[in-house]
Amino acid sequence: MALVRCPTHKIPYNDANPRGCPACAREKEGAAPVSLAQELAKAQQQAAAKRQTTAAKPAPTPAAKPAAKPTAKPTSPTVHPFGRQPVVKTPPPKPPDVERGLLDKAWHLATQRRYLAIAGAALVGLSLAWLVTSGPRFAAAPSPVLVPETEVMPLPVGPNVPVSVAFGTLGSKPAKPVPEAPRFQRFSFGADLTIDALNGIVYSLTLRIPNRSWNGLRAGLDQRTAEGTLALLGNPEEAQSVSPASQVRGGYVVYPSLETRPRRTLRAQVRPPNGCYDVLIDLQPQALGALIDAGERYAAVAREGDAPRWVLTQIRVFSRAMRGPYSDDPACR
Repeated sequence: MALVRCPTHKIPYNDANPRGCPACAREKEGAAPVSLAQELAKAQQQAAAKRQTTAAKPAPTPAAKPAAKPTAKPTSPTVHPFGRQPVVKTPPPKPPDVERGLLDKAWHLATQRRYLAIAGAALVGLSLAWLVTSGPRFAAAPSPVLVPETEVMPLPVGPNVPVSVAFGTLGSKPAKPVPEAPRFQRFSFGADLTIDALNGIVYSLTLRIPNRSWNGLRAGLDQRTAEGTLALLGNPEEAQSVSPASQVRGGYVVYPSLETRPRRTLRAQVRPPNGCYDVLIDLQPQALGALIDAGERYAAVAREGDAPRWVLTQIRVFSRAMRGPYSDDPACR
């Protein structure tokens, strides 16, 4: 249905209305003419009532369909409310990636509070460690080492005997020349046991190890025991004495090295019929260990205020029946 306008009264009316134009119908029925506004209001009321009736009718319920999987809908561009052109949202441009140098990275780390705290703690720890380790440090290392009697083996080798006797006890070793006496041969059985020979005959024996003894003498014996053992071989007499000045460092009495410790050398002479040789023993303060102070290493012999313990450190036996580096003229034939 549609609204048409009466050509006579110029008012709209429904073309489905059988009366046609309301004004014309009233004139035909002899009724008073109706104003244009009244007719227009009535027509609007009828149209509104018809729309309400149509809306009140229930819409047919469609048959249930299986739920479809949601599909991603393509995003449509945003339409500006005051125009038809789509509004495209452009993300802000990213700053260019610029590689930092080492100085920039170091400065960036240095300005962070977290790294500043870590660096401060590390600096404090290093300072404390430096203060602790910068002072004198003592490392226990006795010299000579004290060995139990059960671990000491006798050395049945002496001067004026064939060197093969030493080989039978200690094993064979290659010969080396003696620097101060090229005519002699030296056989080294470790750093602290050497034998010098001339023409296959033992001339001297030098012993500094604590687990080998010669006629009861061995390294590590205290001074009194060493002097008593030496007296069994001959009358002890002092041959040499060296007394360098000591130092006190870190609570210890120290010397620059083991070789610079004070030394007392005692001699005993053995003559026929008991033999023909001399015995020299060195007595020195026993080293308790090493003291490291300001990068220097010292031999510590006693704690400050204590007396050092004197012990036997070296035994040297040499023949007096032949001429050699430790004797000038033979004392016996």
